[in-house]
Amino acid sequence: MKTSIKEISQCVRELTITIESENVIKDYNKIVNQFKNYVSIPGFRKGKAPFSMIEKSYGPQIKDEFYNQKLGDYYKEAIDTKKEHPINQGEASEFEWEKGNDLIVKFKYEVMPEIKVKKYKGLEIPFEPVKFKKEMVEATLDEYRNKMATETPVETAEIGNIIDATLKFLTVNDEVTKEVNREFVLGENQYSKSFNTKLTGAKVEDKIKTKLFTKSQKSEDADIDDKIKDRDFLVKINAIKKKDIPKLDDDFAKDLEYESLKDLNSKIEIELKSKIKEDNKNNAKTAVLAQLIDENQFDLPQSIVKQVAENMAKPYAETYKMELDQLTGMYMSVAEFNLKGHYLMDEIKKIEEIKISNEEKEDIIKTAADKLKMDIEKYKKIYKNQIESNDFTYEAEEDKIIELITKNSKFVALPKETKKTTKK
Repeated sequence: MKTSIKEISQCVRELTITIESENVIKDYNKIVNQFKNYVSIPGFRKGKAPFSMIEKSYGPQIKDEFYNQKLGDYYKEAIDTKKEHPINQGEASEFEWEKGNDLIVKFKYEVMPEIKVKKYKGLEIPFEPVKFKKEMVEATLDEYRNKMATETPVETAEIGNIIDATLKFLTVNDEVTKEVNREFVLGENQYSKSFNTKLTGAKVEDKIKTKLFTKSQKSEDADIDDKIKDRDFLVKINAIKKKDIPKLDDDFAKDLEYESLKDLNSKIEIELKSKIKEDNKNNAKTAVLAQLIDENQFDLPQSIVKQVAENMAKPYAETYKMELDQLTGMYMSVAEFNLKGHYLMDEIKKIEEIKISNEEKEDIIKTAADKLKMDIEKYKKIYKNQIESNDFTYEAEEDKIIELITKNSKFVALPKETKKTTKK
C-alpha cells in the first residue's frame, strides 16, 4: 500500500491510497469466493461453479461488494499508518479498478486545525455601551398603558381607531374573486395615506371602493403581491373600536401594584438600569470575542459546525414542526462564532493558566444569591447541581479571561455604518 496526503484547506485533507495489483486481486478473489458459496449457476452445484462463470454472471455485484467491504479497510489501515486523526469518516471518491491494475482511491476527510492565539492583548474592540436615558422610563410606561388599554365599540371611524375589515378582491368588472380579513389601526398601518383618508368617517357595514397602495409603494400584505396592488378593492367595515389608554396617575400605578406613580417611575428606572448593565456586560463580551476571532482567524471543520447548529435548531424544529435542515442553516454562523470563541478561550486558558480558586467561586455564588435576594446557604442548596457542574467552572473561567482581555485592551467607537444600522 502506498499513501499520500494533500492539504486542501486548514481542515480538509485528501488521502490517496494505491493498492498494488497483486494485493488487490487477492482481496477481490475472496469476495468472488463468498459469492461462489451462496449463488446458484445452472448446471453446477452451489459452490462448484468456476470463477469465470461467477464473474460473468455477477460481475457488477461482486465489484460493488468488493468496494463496500475493502475500501473502508484500506482507509483505516492508511489512517493508522499515517497517524492521522480525522473528525469524520472519510468519503471515497475517484475510484475505478480493473483486474491487472493497481487500485487507486481518494478519500476526503476533516481534521481539527492547529489553533494558535497570536494576539489577545492590546486589542481595539469596537463597542459602545448603552446609556440610560429618562425617555426609556417614558417608553416603558407607554408600553404598560397600551397593554392595559381597553377597547370600546364606536360608530364612526377616526384616526387611531382599530378597524376590523374584510378586503374584497375585485376584477375590472367589479366581481369579487377573493376575500381576506384584516385588523389595523387607522392612520398607523401598512396601507396608503389615501386609503386611511377614505376610511376616516366610515361606519360599521359601510363598503368603500379604494386602492390599498400607491403605485410607488411596495405591498407588505402577504395576500396582495405587487402585481395586483394597484387594483380596486372593496373594503367592508365589520367593526370599529376605540382604544382607551389609561391616564398616567397614582391610580394607574396602584393597578400595577405600586404605591404611587413616583414609586412606579423609580422601580422602572432601577429595573432598566439593571437590565442595561447586564445587556452591556453581555454585549461587551460578544464584542471582545468578535475582535478576538478577527485577530486570530482560523477555519473550522464544517461537520462540527453543522452538528452544533443542528443541536441549536432542534428544539425550535420540534416546537414549530419544521424541518431540521430548514432551520440548521440559520444557525450555522452563530454556531461557528460560538465554537471559535470557545476554542480560542481554551487556548488562552492554557497560556495564562486560568483557574478558579475557592474564594472566587464563593464570590460568584454570593453575587448570584444577592441578585436573587436569597440567603447564600439557601442558594447553595437549591442550585447545588449547577454549582458543582463543569459548566459553572467553565463560565467562571471564561469570565476571568474576558476580564483579562478587557483590562489589557481598549474599547473604541463603533464604525459609522454600524451606528447607522443599530440606530435603524
